[in-house]
Amino acid sequence: MEQVQIKYREIIIGYLREELIIRGYRNISLDEVTDSLGISKKTIYKHYKNKESIYSEIFKGELESAYNDLIILLQEKSPMAEKVSKLSKIIEKNLMLFNINTLQNLKKEFYGLWKEIALFRKERVFPLIDLLIDHSKKNGLIAEYPNELIIELFSTSLNLASERKHNFQSQTNYQLVYKSIFEILLNGILTKKGKKILAINKRMKNENN
Repeated sequence: MEQVQIKYREIIIGYLREELIIRGYRNISLDEVTDSLGISKKTIYKHYKNKESIYSEIFKGELESAYNDLIILLQEKSPMAEKVSKLSKIIEKNLMLFNINTLQNLKKEFYGLWKEIALFRKERVFPLIDLLIDHSKKNGLIAEYPNELIIELFSTSLNLASERKHNFQSQTNYQLVYKSIFEILLNGILTKKGKKILAINKRMKNENN
């Protein structure tokens, strides 16, 4: 019985998470969920108190994932230039957390949940990114721009890729556009040393592949 309950929870969460990734947050009705999954509202309410509790599980799971990925990245003994490059993958994986419009829409419907997410980002996720930027500056890889400005610029610009994701014909096209946007931003803040090291790392990675 417990395995059946876990299965339904995974199905519900999996569906809504995919919708969030593709279209960003919007007011998805439970009727749409039940029609798409072929289950009843009674089944949903058996596993979740309300719609807010479903989104709470999704977003808090994403937050913990992003936080843990950043912790692992910072603890790696890889070159700092490589860490900066890997940060792109972490942000892409957890892009809904950096999507400004998604969070603003969530704020309108579930203010309490939005507040928790905003606080978690501010107190736990962004300080780790801030630390990575500081380490990059100490290694002479990133120019001396204010950290807050760099984070805000990246968040706003990458939001563009997220909001337009559904317009791309394939996941591959989207990833190429996302990668291009990230590289444009990255090249704007890297020093000559940073660009040189990053180019070397990219060349070595291509040769190994």
